[in-house]
This record gives sequence, C-alpha cells and structure tokens, in this order.
Amino acid sequence: MKSFILNKIISEAIKEDIPNGDITSLSLIDQKTNVLANIKAKEHGVLCGSLLAKQIFKKIDKNLAIQIKKRDGSLVKKNQTIMTIKGKKISILQAERTALNFLGFMSGIASKTNYLVSKTKKYKTKICCTRKTLPNLRVLQKYAVRIGGGTNNRMNLSDEIFIKDNHFIKEVNFRSIVEKSIKNNKKRKIITVEVDNLNQLKQIKDLKINRVLFDNMNPSLITKGLTLLPKTIETEASGNINETNIISYAKTKVKRISMGSLTHSIRNFDFSLEIKK
Repeated sequence: MKSFILNKIISEAIKEDIPNGDITSLSLIDQKTNVLANIKAKEHGVLCGSLLAKQIFKKIDKNLAIQIKKRDGSLVKKNQTIMTIKGKKISILQAERTALNFLGFMSGIASKTNYLVSKTKKYKTKICCTRKTLPNLRVLQKYAVRIGGGTNNRMNLSDEIFIKDNHFIKEVNFRSIVEKSIKNNKKRKIITVEVDNLNQLKQIKDLKINRVLFDNMNPSLITKGLTLLPKTIETEASGNINETNIISYAKTKVKRISMGSLTHSIRNFDFSLEIKK
C-alpha cells in the first residue's frame, strides 16, 4: 500500500474521531500516567491491518512502544494477543477506537476471503473482489482480500477496459460494440467483456479480447459457454454468488469468481484492547 494514501486515510480518521481532543480522558487521566495495553482477537480468523493499527498509535504519540505479535496474514485464535502498546494511557485511549475499527474491518474481509479460498481450493478457481468498495478505502479493502488469499479485480476505471450492458443499447449489434473498443484500445489495456447469455458469447468468441465475464448466468449455462471459448480467453463468473452456491460455480472450472460481497457485506472481526497497570 502506498504510504501517502495511508497517511491521508489515517489523518482523516483521527481528525474525525478527535476533532477537538479526547475531552473525557483529558478530564480524568493524568497525562504522565503510563500503562501497558494488549490488543486481543476475540475470535478465530485471519489478521489484517496490524501495520496500519501501529501507524495510528504512532500518529497519536510517536513515543509509544509498540510490539506486533502477529503479522498480517497470520491465523489468530480467540483471546490471542496480536499487539502490545506501552506508553501514555491518554495516548493509547485516543488511538484505541480508530485502530480497532480498521483492524476489525480489514480482518473481517481477510477472514471471509480466506474461508472462500479454502472452500474452493481444489477447483483452482481464483476468488476475486470487485469495485464495490467504500469511497477512499478501496486500497485497504483490496489489500485485505489479498491477505486472505484472494485476487484483486481492476482497481479503478483506468486499469482495464470492461464492457458491461450499460455501455451499449440493447438493439445495437453486440459484436460491433466490442470491435469498436478493440480498435480504440491504443494503450493495449486488458479487455474484459461481460455477457449474460450464450448468444452474446457466440458473437464475440473469436475476437481478440482477454477475458469474458459470465454475469448472472447459472453454472449449467457457464459450463456450456466454456466449451465455446478458446483457452486463450480467461473466464470469470459473477452475480449472486455466495458461500452456499460457490462450489457449484467453482465446479464449472471457470478461472475466476468475483464477489462484491467480499467488500460490501462483511461482518466486522472482533478485537478488544485491555489496559494493564
């Protein structure tokens, strides 16, 4: 992750939570009081966001002594300590919620991704995320997917050409739309074409594109579609795929399965910070 993007995210998050100081801690705690704090996982899963959490504590107080016990990508158990922080109590309390929010958010994504990757491992299908991410937090969400063993789809609209149904009028010849994009692809970007039926697929199967995405097509139709395509074209399935039906899609031997739910519908991973004297 690029440091300048992280610095901006961290600064904005801290500004949001502490616009004019932590007035509760300032009213109760001597600024000279030092403590030891432990961050613990409250469930089993894949850790993600430890380095970001450390940076948040350091942004609040550069003199805090922080030891990361578990690195990103580590499998953690319930009640396992993943980080210790030693220093001013008031500084630790100021950074606590922001650090835990990011840890829980990113570890939730990494854990769910890892679960789905493990579930489909024997079918050798890549599990991908999409652009269905929170504004300004995409870099963190896509990083968490990678930590969980998943694969990133395009980062933004500038990464590759991705032709979807909203790019053309239904009455217009589908093949001509794709041919136009190929002709105008001066920078030789990857071209992905989304199809939602076999008729569309038949129209473009011999064109020089990189990937076909089967959108909201059932496994049976995808299996038929795969027989129509040359092996030089990568394949991807997307649309209403979840943990209950993902195996049926993986069995088709499609190369990639993309799921917006990896980033937009994830349960937060539970962490707590415990202060010791």
